[in-house]
Amino acid sequence: MASTQSSLHSNSLQETVRPLAAFPENIWADRIAPFTPDKEEHEMYEREIEMLKAEVASMLLPTGKTMTERFDFIDKIERLGVSHHFDIEIENQLQEFFNVYTNFGEYSAYDLSSAALQFRLFRQHGFNVSCGIFDQFIDAKGKFKESLCNDTRGLLSLYDASHVRTHGDEILEEALAFTTTHLTSGGPRLDSTLAKQVKYALEQPLHKGIPRYEAWHYISIYGEDESNYKLLLRLAKLDYHLLQMSYKQELCEIISWGKGLESVSKFPYARDRFVECYFWAVGTLYEPQHSLVRMTFAKVAALITMIDDIYDAYGTVDELQILTDSAERWDSSGADQLSDYIRASYTTLLKFNREVAEKLAKKQRTYAFDKYIEEWKQYLTTNLTQSRWFLTKELPSFADYISNGAITIGVYLTASAAFLDMDNASEDVINWMSTMPKLMFACSTHARLINDFGGHKFDKERGSGTALECYMKDYNVSEEEAAKKIREMCEDIWKVMNEECLRPTPIPRDILKMLLNIVRVGETTNKHRIDGFTQPHAIEEFIRAMLVDFMSV
Repeated sequence: MASTQSSLHSNSLQETVRPLAAFPENIWADRIAPFTPDKEEHEMYEREIEMLKAEVASMLLPTGKTMTERFDFIDKIERLGVSHHFDIEIENQLQEFFNVYTNFGEYSAYDLSSAALQFRLFRQHGFNVSCGIFDQFIDAKGKFKESLCNDTRGLLSLYDASHVRTHGDEILEEALAFTTTHLTSGGPRLDSTLAKQVKYALEQPLHKGIPRYEAWHYISIYGEDESNYKLLLRLAKLDYHLLQMSYKQELCEIISWGKGLESVSKFPYARDRFVECYFWAVGTLYEPQHSLVRMTFAKVAALITMIDDIYDAYGTVDELQILTDSAERWDSSGADQLSDYIRASYTTLLKFNREVAEKLAKKQRTYAFDKYIEEWKQYLTTNLTQSRWFLTKELPSFADYISNGAITIGVYLTASAAFLDMDNASEDVINWMSTMPKLMFACSTHARLINDFGGHKFDKERGSGTALECYMKDYNVSEEEAAKKIREMCEDIWKVMNEECLRPTPIPRDILKMLLNIVRVGETTNKHRIDGFTQPHAIEEFIRAMLVDFMSV
């Protein structure tokens, strides 16, 4: 959906001056061929996976293993991306460990690597274990002992653990600074495999990475480890390949659906990002049981892109007011006053959601659909506010921009779309979402900040305001100072999100993980001061690894 002024001159309102954006073209148009899985190959892989799963499950049993060995094995299962096969076993073991996790004196025999690993796994699974496990590594001055400086594996493990910190975990603030300094300075002296791990971790902290991409990366690292469990590595490769077959089939369906919308001719002002929308869906919910959720998520993300670009890169204030009023009524009255392109987009949105409503009614999940439509209305209303600010060159305060932008970024809307088909998204979960919980607001605020951090240059060039512009105005600072502050805010919000995922919580862990994964995709694709969704070459590597290039088995 190329966006140029000349491409829109055929529109009936050709004299209207529009805030068009020169969005980069779709880079996948001719690169993803139709795909049908080979049934025999698929069944062969499934049979072998089932056999390997049984063997790995037996290896998970505690017989003859120390606590350290059991934690290490669980960590490898998770990092290789196959933990979805062993969720119950892992949960039971961690609960068992946590129940006896009372005597810190026992941990004096553990090295830094083991202690940090146990802490990280507990926290990532919501167990609020104390930072007291690190007391043995602190000197009389309250600093980490200098004797740890040459323990690279221990430092790397502590570095990973530092990213699950919450407010009040001062020792982990110190841990992050300490490990970053020594891992950076010691990197050149390491053996090749460990050096790769350190370099990658400093660039992409494990806790903040996209789970499926992290699995792809770790499979290659684990393959270089001479002490690896061959059958576990085999399971990881087969499972990754088999899921890719499902992803490729789903992606082709999404592309076909997009072509059916006639998007290039009906919505030429908007970004053509059906592949990127599906990538976001896989990054958020990769597990095989979430196929339907992924498909809905990707379609809704594509519709969000279409509507977002109406408000941001096509509509006039008067047209956007009419569109927003129509959406508030959730009908097509007033649509005849809109330009052809906006009317076609809104009609497409209504038609899609009528079909969703029919499906949800049959499943007796109208409560989820009602919340989803409520989020659509909120999304359009806040986009109108944002468009008024920037079309009239009225830069809002940073606080007002973020409050509104936490909705326009679309996290509430995409989450409500995922909840439509998630079994764990009960009516209680939907009601929880309606209370504007701290976790939802934190995820949305982080997503807005990191998106503006990545997209600032592009938006600035076309005269559209961002969080950085608003912060610069309010606090009279430079662009670089504002960017630094935005990154600090994002780091602080991670502490909030980590804290809100700790037990006890009434929200199922699948829901919590899904929300964090939305944030993880946004952080990974925007952190290099470029919006990877708008500038698709920036995330091509991720899409190829996760969706396009099959893993060798």
